Amino acid sequence: MEKRMVNMRYPVVLLKKIDAYQEDKGFTTRTQAIIHLIQVGLERAELNQRKGDEE
Repeated sequence: MEKRMVNMRYPVVLLKKIDAYQEDKGFTTRTQAIIHLIQVGLERAELNQRKGDEE
């Protein structure tokens, strides 16, 4: 898998939520938590899209 570095700025409120998620799920880095949240969000979006297409 090809990887690229991306620098992003996040609102402090969002970082606090990400850090809480990281601790709750046991991720060792914030990056792992962010990647996991993106993956879960994209999977849910795809499922919702499929449900919408079936109707």
